[in-house]
Amino acid sequence: MKTVDRIKFAQKLASGRKVLDIGGQKMADCDPNSPFAKQYSGIELAASEYRIVDYQKQPTVDYLIDFNKPESIAEIRQVLSDYRPEVIFCMETLEHINYHFELMNAMAESVERDGTLVFITIPNNGNWVFNALGWNHDHSVGFFRDIACRFVVRAELGRHEVLIAPCMQKYLWYWPFVYALSFFQPFSWGFLILPRGYHPDPLISAEIAELREFSARIPALKPKR
Repeated sequence: MKTVDRIKFAQKLASGRKVLDIGGQKMADCDPNSPFAKQYSGIELAASEYRIVDYQKQPTVDYLIDFNKPESIAEIRQVLSDYRPEVIFCMETLEHINYHFELMNAMAESVERDGTLVFITIPNNGNWVFNALGWNHDHSVGFFRDIACRFVVRAELGRHEVLIAPCMQKYLWYWPFVYALSFFQPFSWGFLILPRGYHPDPLISAEIAELREFSARIPALKPKR
């Protein structure tokens, strides 16, 4: 299937909804006027309410949590219980932290209790260009497609419907050339976790249908029993 622009897709998921963005604080050296920062800010603009969980102590961070510390899981469970988000984003974050399965299990509780949508993205180590550039130098885990699938579905999130999306951001003009140079390897793997009885908005219904068709062909996405 064609790739999904993860940030634009996140904007659609966030539209008119209460959002919690885990790891959503941009790094201190990120230019707020950069194409990435401008496009990412569209997620907050689309949401009815938007809050950030991050380890960086910044004015825009609503909940200061470091997921390399064991107490972080009790802290995020409390946040999820109090805030009750309609959508959770956790993009390009799980590969940096120690308590990734525990965090996914906490998000699964929110899916079960509140009918929350969850959208996770994790880097694709099958993209040799990003590997050569050393963009994964600080990652604690690495992912090829089927490994990424098992990583997600073996957490409690796997008790729900999990769809995979090959992602490629497009905010810079040269990203399509990088995509071609990598032999058309996605930049990251996206996972959309849907609550029971979910009915997509018309804004994204066609994309959800395409993701369902693509995901049905991947054995590694077999649901957790």
